[in-house]
Amino acid sequence: MIKRIINISIWVLSVIALLTIEVYAIRQYRNTTCSQLVIELNNNNNYPLLTSTMELRTELLQNHLPIEGQKIKSLDLKQIEKNIDQIAYLEQSDSYLSINGNLDVKASPRKAIIRIYNSAGQHFYLGTDTIVMPLSSKHTIRLLLASGTIHKINNDYFNQNRNDTLSLPDIYKKIYILAVKIQEDEFLNALIDQIYVKPDQEFEVIPKAGVSYIELGNINNIDDKLKRLKNFYIKGKEKVNWTIYKSINLKYDNQVVCTKK
Repeated sequence: MIKRIINISIWVLSVIALLTIEVYAIRQYRNTTCSQLVIELNNNNNYPLLTSTMELRTELLQNHLPIEGQKIKSLDLKQIEKNIDQIAYLEQSDSYLSINGNLDVKASPRKAIIRIYNSAGQHFYLGTDTIVMPLSSKHTIRLLLASGTIHKINNDYFNQNRNDTLSLPDIYKKIYILAVKIQEDEFLNALIDQIYVKPDQEFEVIPKAGVSYIELGNINNIDDKLKRLKNFYIKGKEKVNWTIYKSINLKYDNQVVCTKK
């Protein structure tokens, strides 16, 4: 009986000792100084980048809450993650404090789909999930350009959090759909240079070769329209005298209508 009591006492004391050591270690860790902000940018899909690890690090250190040199217990990790989520150039990120006192941020870039120049003179990229991505002063990406009668958007779209549910006007969603369709097809992506939105909100695309412009009409049946365009260019490459035509019209079902100059 006495031996059993001694064993239980030893076990209880051991647990208390371990808990005491753990509490002490946690207190010591929380008083540790955050020595470094470490950012890892994983671009596994080889997207053209609009930022760099150095630029991200500078933005977080200069424009947001103090990080390096601060006690770990004083760091607001939720606010830091919120700040990172507002960087439109990033699609995903994960932040955590390492055992050595570093704040580690692992992030992946957002893909830019199309460059927009709207009627109000706003100039920006539209990225995956129709997220507005500001232009970068240090990086440029050669993409499709959309212009024409495209209405202004308010500043909230330039400052939105990744988890916000702001919805762009329909014309931007239609531009995005068309741009993705073009980008996904290697031939069309090489052929088409610009998307133009007419006052009636119908679409024209400007090719790099052949005619001056191509009328698509609305976004309805866009897969069929782009298929007809691609087939016409491929099959007509050796047969069509492009110099005598100014435009192609794909608005009508099962037709490719060419207009002479």
